[in-house]
Amino acid sequence: MSMREFPVRRRPPSRPTWLLPAIIVGAVVVAVVIVIVVVRVMGGSNDDAAAADAAPEPSCSTIMAAPADELPVPAKVRVNVYNATEVSGLASKTARELKQRGFDIKEVANDPVGIPIEGVARIRYGPSSTLRAELLAYYVPGAELVEIDRSGPKIDIALGAAFVGVAPQPDVDASLNTPEAVVTGPGCFGTTPDTTTPDTALTDTALTDTALTGTAAPEDAPPAEEVGE
Repeated sequence: MSMREFPVRRRPPSRPTWLLPAIIVGAVVVAVVIVIVVVRVMGGSNDDAAAADAAPEPSCSTIMAAPADELPVPAKVRVNVYNATEVSGLASKTARELKQRGFDIKEVANDPVGIPIEGVARIRYGPSSTLRAELLAYYVPGAELVEIDRSGPKIDIALGAAFVGVAPQPDVDASLNTPEAVVTGPGCFGTTPDTTTPDTALTDTALTDTALTGTAAPEDAPPAEEVGE
């Protein structure tokens, strides 16, 4: 009797029993992590939006303040007094009057710029002396404030043809101590009008501190100033 040979059947390799549960657990962990990340992102966005809504917007406010509360006293203001007219002795007379009011008078002479001024006066000052110039303007109503390229604290007043004298002290005190509406606050930058009068003549002649102190007046300048007391 012949014996047939039958092929031996091999069982396919079985998967480990732990593999499926591990895959399920891993999928659950990944899903939980994704949910947590999404919740945090959405929550952070909402918190930022809430914080932005809660933050107060910059605001302006109007208060009443007297100019004297902000401006310096005359003793802190050093002034060069110049004559820009043909009236001899005008700068000397005015310098004596300003000195009596407490100003620290420095140079007294003809205006070295050499340009006649038809108005009351021009107060020239550097960026760091704005308040000093504003104070002097209360003593010479109608004077123009002209900012120039100057680093020092001194200011100039060049007297013009329309100048009639220094204002009486009672009038100055009344103006300095009268409360005015002042707009203030972090949201008010740029709302205060610029009262400085630009001077194209001075700009065209490239006025600098050196020119003011070291340039000789032209031949047709006003007569020499009488500096003596």
